[in-house]
Amino acid sequence: MSNLLELFLKNSELVSNINCVCTETELTYKLNAVDSGFQFVDTELGGQKLVRCEMTKEGFPAALVQADFAIAETGSVVINSSDEQKRLATCLCEDLHVVFPLSCLKDSLLDIADYMQEMTSDDASFIAFMTGASRTADIERVLTIGVHGPGKMYVYVVKDA
Repeated sequence: MSNLLELFLKNSELVSNINCVCTETELTYKLNAVDSGFQFVDTELGGQKLVRCEMTKEGFPAALVQADFAIAETGSVVINSSDEQKRLATCLCEDLHVVFPLSCLKDSLLDIADYMQEMTSDDASFIAFMTGASRTADIERVLTIGVHGPGKMYVYVVKDA
């Protein structure tokens, strides 16, 4: 395992993400085993197809999206959320499953400066940096998970063929 991947996994696990490094074939089996199924899917990795679903009054129990990049120094994934359905799904789902190919893992934010410049030149673009499940605390320092985003985050790093 590369040092870059080890750093990403360490930082991602620090915020309680559930990480998996696998081949695309292994990913297919893992995603098919998700009990709740996905109410929103936006990736073709792991044999999944692009599916757009309407949000129910319960929201999205589980969503599966592909990240454009991952940042090792923070354990974050970078998701182009310009599509409103995708933005809603990643913010309102209980369980967020994110996949990205290992080739998209970068050391730091500086490594995606050109991408960010290109994306932010469009006034209608939304880029999300997600490091883990949503966390918030009230004035009495009571921590609550999943209020402003997913309650759990699963990250699948797909080894390049």
